[in-house]
Amino acid sequence: DLEEDGAGAAAAAGDAGDAGEAGAGDIAGDLDDLDDMDDESDDGGDAGDAGLDAALDAIHAPGGQSVADIARLAASDRYRRHMAAIDEYSARDATAIDNSDDDREYLLIVESNEILVKMDAELHNVHRYVNDVYAKKFPELDTLVPSKMDYLRVVERMRNEMDMTQVDLSDVLPPTVVMVVSVTGSTTSGQPLSQKELDECVEGCGVCFKLEEDKGTILHYLQSRMSVLAPNLTHLVGSSLAAMLVGMAGGLEKLAHVPACNLTVMGQEKRHLAGFGMTAGMPHTGVLYFADLVQAAPPVLRKRALKLVASKASLAVRLDAFSKDSTKHDTSAAEGFRQDIRGKIEKACEPPKAQKVKALPPPDIMTGKKKRGGRRVRKAKEKTRPTELRIQMNKRAFAHDLGAEYGDDSMGLDFGMMNKEGGKLRAAQKKEKQVKVSQKRRKMIQMSSGATNGLSSSLVFTPVQGIELANPEMMAGKVSAANEKWFSQASGFQSALPQSKPGLFG
Repeated sequence: DLEEDGAGAAAAAGDAGDAGEAGAGDIAGDLDDLDDMDDESDDGGDAGDAGLDAALDAIHAPGGQSVADIARLAASDRYRRHMAAIDEYSARDATAIDNSDDDREYLLIVESNEILVKMDAELHNVHRYVNDVYAKKFPELDTLVPSKMDYLRVVERMRNEMDMTQVDLSDVLPPTVVMVVSVTGSTTSGQPLSQKELDECVEGCGVCFKLEEDKGTILHYLQSRMSVLAPNLTHLVGSSLAAMLVGMAGGLEKLAHVPACNLTVMGQEKRHLAGFGMTAGMPHTGVLYFADLVQAAPPVLRKRALKLVASKASLAVRLDAFSKDSTKHDTSAAEGFRQDIRGKIEKACEPPKAQKVKALPPPDIMTGKKKRGGRRVRKAKEKTRPTELRIQMNKRAFAHDLGAEYGDDSMGLDFGMMNKEGGKLRAAQKKEKQVKVSQKRRKMIQMSSGATNGLSSSLVFTPVQGIELANPEMMAGKVSAANEKWFSQASGFQSALPQSKPGLFG
């Protein structure tokens, strides 16, 4: 058995040695592979940089999209038909429009407002796409030119030009902005765009210009028809704002059911964040905030003027939606609303009236008063008015026990009704302070004459013996005698029980 065990151990050791040699060989092979990979990476560094540039280009062009993929509204058949209908009805004269679903022109007006909202969203998306692509050439331009349309005009004019002296922007931007753009463009770190990227930017600019032109056409048509569809609302807030409100609500009758508090926030301007959402630029303000009546008010009173305009606009919409045909084009009610709003704003702008000095009435001859009353006289009387304490001291009660000298009471030298039944005020009670005395100290006071100063003596006055001279050492002797009796070593055993006395008969 021992020989077999030794042989097995030797075999195991041999296998372990072979495995170690194999592991060392694998490690050496891995190191050689790493060296080969380093050589390949050194040789293909340019290819890796090219791949990184391609990835960054893909980021600048989100999802590999183009302008045609983003601008879907402008290329849709519905948009083309709508613009053709706008051109057709714009050539006609404005006639009576029935605010019902059977009138085609009324449906066209409602749909136009819906198209305007989609046009604004698409204009924003195309501008953001052009901004992302053109940032490779001029990354600082979006901060220098915040307006969307001005930014697109600058991109369309500048294109791939690196020498800013060759670009004329005087008819696009103000002179001060032109100077800043020229200086920044000459020192920018951007690189020229490729031909494909430049074509995408130019195409995006063209799409945005066409959307802006069509938007103006639709707004001009709506403004021309609002005076017929909603004359009172148009007279109150203007044709453009009236068209926006009708389109946002989905019709004139639906707008009539909107309360005034919701009219103030209809069409609230949203500020687009960096791909994460939108937030309100001016909270609690909508398109009515840009009405002429609101903008004419001082900035402090514009929120108040907005609420006034919204309340009157709600009434004007209901007049337009539910009035009869004979009185539908009468705008006298809207004119009255405007005058009412102007009057309230002017009233709020007036400075506060100064307080008038009110003249005191003349003295009454019949009563014999020679002085006028008033605040000044009351203040003067308060300075010499007796206090409540003095009033109580001056009072006297009938049929009561004097309890003091008659002279003090008759001369007014006592406290009168103070601290007595029926009096309102009580005299302050003097609280006697109780001093805590220890038992030992109490015994010493009892043994002494009662004085606590340095002249105290040991004389005690008793009712039986008169004057008694007490010896303080006598008490100490009594204590020591008791201790000797009970706790002495020579006392022996004694009983503490009381001993009964022998009787007469033993």
